Amino acid sequence: MGGIQDKEKVAEICGAIIGDGWIQGNGRGCFIAGDPLEDKEYYDEHLSKIFSEIICPIETKNFPYWKVYGIGLYKKKEIQKLLDFGLKKGKKVDIVTTPNWIKNGNSKIKQSFLRGFFDADGSVFCQKSYGKYNNKFDKKYHSKIRLRLTSISKELISEIFQICKELNLRVTLTKSKGGFRQNRNRSDVYRININELRSIEKWFEEIKPANKKHSTKYMIWKEHGFCPPFTTIKQRKDILKKGIKPYSYYT
Repeated sequence: MGGIQDKEKVAEICGAIIGDGWIQGNGRGCFIAGDPLEDKEYYDEHLSKIFSEIICPIETKNFPYWKVYGIGLYKKKEIQKLLDFGLKKGKKVDIVTTPNWIKNGNSKIKQSFLRGFFDADGSVFCQKSYGKYNNKFDKKYHSKIRLRLTSISKELISEIFQICKELNLRVTLTKSKGGFRQNRNRSDVYRININELRSIEKWFEEIKPANKKHSTKYMIWKEHGFCPPFTTIKQRKDILKKGIKPYSYYT
């Protein structure tokens, strides 16, 4: 892949598409999208700018049919660029893998790929602690921070797991069995969990997630020692900027 001019930005694009995007099997479109409220700023202020620099000028938009917000590409030349980067078209669970040039790349390339994947399809959440030796604070407030990366592709999650290990992140891998639900065949789900505090701090210092949906939770946890669940990005920004006490969400 010597022809790629900015491998770190391309790796981030690849991570985002692999995380929460897809290229149609007929090659006529590529879409990457997320929540219209929680992810809007990420698509407007970060990912669309990288796409505009690397692929073509792009504008973000709502996709009412899917009830999501993000980016759509429709021109053959644009789609071919993505395919040339090592991305694949078609049903993602059957074909998705990490491009070899990313797996074999330096730490910066791998970090950029993880940032794209996590920003698009990762999660940050905090839990309460109910252990015998936990104090009252940990039992009342959501003080136990966790990161998670999820996929229904066993091969992909195994590759990402290996990249995390190569970057000296302490991670665990779990599987949830699929099954039939509402007459739909659900695939098994594979999860990479990051629970160790040192690795979580390393993630935000070195991977540097760009989606404020994630970073606002981490910043609140870092400042207050906990982050209340089920808050919106606006509420979390108010906590951080306006000094609203997160304790108020427990009254």
